[in-house]
Amino acid sequence: MFMNLPTGKSESQLGRVLGYQPIPIGSGLKRAIWSAITSIPAALTATGISDSTAVSDGFRCVFSPGTMLALRLVKPESSHRGLGAFLDAVGAYSRMMSFALLLNAIFYALLVFGALTAISGAKADRVQKSQ
Repeated sequence: MFMNLPTGKSESQLGRVLGYQPIPIGSGLKRAIWSAITSIPAALTATGISDSTAVSDGFRCVFSPGTMLALRLVKPESSHRGLGAFLDAVGAYSRMMSFALLLNAIFYALLVFGALTAISGAKADRVQKSQ
């Protein structure tokens, strides 16, 4: 009923017999993966906070640059009257916020990647100086 998962010992024996090597993951790839994982919640939070009307434009520029760019780049196209104009506005708003979320995710991924690179570089320097 339950599948037995192989233990580390049998995997290593199989690797010796078949010559399989584990796939090495470099530190740069690990930083890129962590950046991608952590950028999504940060971008969602920044986009949600910047969507509020109580937030100043300066705060939006600093913490959610995607929202400010989307406000300038995505233009609404009103082609209807009455209820159709409302649906056009909702469609334009959804395109704008989707674009803002994408830009914010890219911004925070680069920010986290840069921070992790700086931290790992400082850590490597500290280890090298101690030796």
